[in-house]
Amino acid sequence: MTKIKSTSYLRYSDKKQDGNHSLEIQKSQILLLAERENLEIAEIRIDKATSAFHDNVGKRKGIQLILEDIQNGAEAVCFYEESRITRSITDFYNEVYLPIKKQYPYVSFFSTQSEGEWNPNDPFVQAKFVFAAEESEVKSSRAKDAQKSILGKKQRPGSRVPAGYDMIDGGLIPNEDAQIVEFIFHLASFGYSQDIIAGYLNKCRITTKKILHWNSSTIGYLLSNRVYSGNLAWNVRTSYEISKPKSENEIDLFKHSHEPIVSPTLSNLVKQISELKSEFGTLSTPYYLRGIIKCRKCNASLQAKDNSPKGKRGQYMIYRCTNCKKSVSIIPVHETVLKDLQRKWTNQRSTFTTRAKEQLKSWSVKLKIAKEKQKKLLDKLLYNEKMLASDIANDALLAEAFTVSRRHLQEEISYINTTHEEIIRLLEDDFLELVVQEMIQQSFYNFSETELRVFFLMYFDEVVIDFEKQNEIQISYRLSPFISLENTTGQLTENNNKKENLTG
Repeated sequence: MTKIKSTSYLRYSDKKQDGNHSLEIQKSQILLLAERENLEIAEIRIDKATSAFHDNVGKRKGIQLILEDIQNGAEAVCFYEESRITRSITDFYNEVYLPIKKQYPYVSFFSTQSEGEWNPNDPFVQAKFVFAAEESEVKSSRAKDAQKSILGKKQRPGSRVPAGYDMIDGGLIPNEDAQIVEFIFHLASFGYSQDIIAGYLNKCRITTKKILHWNSSTIGYLLSNRVYSGNLAWNVRTSYEISKPKSENEIDLFKHSHEPIVSPTLSNLVKQISELKSEFGTLSTPYYLRGIIKCRKCNASLQAKDNSPKGKRGQYMIYRCTNCKKSVSIIPVHETVLKDLQRKWTNQRSTFTTRAKEQLKSWSVKLKIAKEKQKKLLDKLLYNEKMLASDIANDALLAEAFTVSRRHLQEEISYINTTHEEIIRLLEDDFLELVVQEMIQQSFYNFSETELRVFFLMYFDEVVIDFEKQNEIQISYRLSPFISLENTTGQLTENNNKKENLTG
């Protein structure tokens, strides 16, 4: 009797099962099945370390190869048992079984745990699917509960230990690679791109215990990892399959769980660099003042323009007002600005950190006032909601309005708390003072284009040029480098003055 050409599918879910006997057991049982059902196993397709609960069945490589085998003449599909093909209830049936049966009605399915052809409509088979799904849900729930318990003890669950730390007794302890991580944050705080940082580390042959070669994504992962600020972030992705991050208020953040590698100030500056890039574009540019230099007469931002012929870079690079059409070479502008900055830095550096701290304190006071106002608004809203309970119950639109307002106020109070806590940590941090002490020995004339661009964006509010007064330049300095906090605090207090809505 001619044997039926068949393909087979094997799977295990966890990388920890690499090297154990799971695949051998599945394979031996499928070979016994083949003898019993007169099948010839032409191919054995395997999905290693693949979750049947999280990984979409139709997208698994092994399943895709099964479909190719059927296209190439296989007339049967063999598998060990139901939990090997899926731990969901209907996905395999809808996404694999039905499409195959519709296009290739002669193809049969076989399980080592069933006699004869496998029938997904058999109540016993359907019960197996339900049990497999329930088992995965229970395991997932237990794992999450275990993680929460461990995190509650300020220990890190069984995930990859980040570069710069060792895991000791369930806690993260900085190791000798911590200084490399901090150095990466330093470079990023001066505006250097992830590609530039990676290239520099590779050129200097700087490695860690875990990282032997650097690339942009590795640098990006380190810079975005909250662990280096002493916090553990959990439940940060929208799903297992999609790496899109959740919003900040949806993330489980366990603060101050271990010793940080990066100071609060350095962490804030790196986060701010990302915002500066979004607002002002590339930081690697000879136009240091682009986006902050304005025409006094027109009150318009000047356009950065390069009219240089080939081979004469710099001689025809200008800032130009698109309204009055006046322009000026960038060279004398930059020389004037650098000279003024160097003079002020030399004369006032001793008071620089003091002024920055004073501004942080003033923002702290503003946030406290804003929080109290928001809490009063929330109290009024809750009172009105209680008084109008019968009306709300009979009016869907009114109920929705109260729900949205309540949620918005609660989120804003939470955001104010987070921002205020960040300011307190900055006030307690001496990093800014240390940086200023280091820079006392430096000259801004030795800074790179990227470093000057970042410094100007952080410390200049605006630079105004008066074309009608022989290109006279006036510079408005910021009191501190914390631009994002300044903007956030101003926006919070401004919005706070506009709200009454349902609370009046």
